[in-house]
Amino acid sequence: MREWSAIILAGGKGTRLMPLTSLVPKPLVKVTNKPMVDYSIAHLIYADIKHIILALAYKGEDLKEYINRTWTEDKLGDVELECIVQESKGTADAYRLLTDDLDSENVVVSMADIVTNLPMREFMSFHKQKGGISTISMKTSESHTSQYGVILLDKNRKIYLFLEKPAPMELYLSSMASRTDLFLHTNIINTGIYCFKKEIGNVLHESGLIDFGGEVFPYMLENNYDLYGFVKNYYWLDCGNAQTYIWANWDLLRKYSWPITPNGEEYDGVYVMGIINSGQNVSIEKPTCFGECVELGNRVRIKELSSIGNQVTIGEDTVIEKSVVWDNVEIGAGCSIVESVICDNCQIGNNVVLNKAIIAPNCKVSNESKIEDKTLDLGTIL
Repeated sequence: MREWSAIILAGGKGTRLMPLTSLVPKPLVKVTNKPMVDYSIAHLIYADIKHIILALAYKGEDLKEYINRTWTEDKLGDVELECIVQESKGTADAYRLLTDDLDSENVVVSMADIVTNLPMREFMSFHKQKGGISTISMKTSESHTSQYGVILLDKNRKIYLFLEKPAPMELYLSSMASRTDLFLHTNIINTGIYCFKKEIGNVLHESGLIDFGGEVFPYMLENNYDLYGFVKNYYWLDCGNAQTYIWANWDLLRKYSWPITPNGEEYDGVYVMGIINSGQNVSIEKPTCFGECVELGNRVRIKELSSIGNQVTIGEDTVIEKSVVWDNVEIGAGCSIVESVICDNCQIGNNVVLNKAIIAPNCKVSNESKIEDKTLDLGTIL
């Protein structure tokens, strides 16, 4: 039996990220020219996990086709990577459906729609050292808002209370008042990556619960299972909406998530995947990144924190700043594009102004248009 295997949960619809997910599943949305699922797979391979299962649901066949095409034997080496399309109702339910496919003493559960540099090997070692049935990855946050829930830990990081969304708990806390070794945290985020002993499968089958955070962990505490929290200040971002998606691109370009970096070779802060055909007096600031087959007209300015995809043409005198441009995009001359996202197969006319705009796939924006703080839906012709 293996010591470790892993499950990557990749079945979500990405509803909050619409219209970026109108044609592709959320794990295939690119951050600095690399699909998020690729970051997740590489993260586990780097931790020396040899058996990885992707649990797929929404647009699962599309995602499976991409994985099989991209993650070849040459890239995987001795790593076994499986894709299983299922109809799960939640994170724990997805795991329960895969228990017969696992043959390891311990299992990492990760997500395909986050970007993180969680020190995975350290996390796994912590789990083995503590010996609990479950270990939850957590990170500290400067914010103290209620969205992060409440965690009660002792000095050994054993969890006594876990609430995804705070609820009245005075009774519970008063019963623990005599314990001087417990610490209440309201600024710790559950980052959705877990380590389990194989016995978690029995818990899931017996309880019938479908979600880890909201149901399984509180149930396990009520039934005296040992849970531990791995608490550290590492990079983590859930690209759940368009704003956090843009931030993730900026963060990778600024190396906040080191050693996770943008796709391509780095040249003094500029990441390049292929040849850039440039006109005269083109200005490229750092940090930025570029895909393959990019054409920049005369006097184009690509300012900091911009990600330019594959097969992109940008007309002369256009300025792009802090924006994300996907693949197969044509941008006309004299445009100003700031803090915006332009998805696949879009045509942007001349002298267009985009400011904090989201342009869905297959859109056409006519000359002289001005779009600020607005989202265009799939296939819009403006």
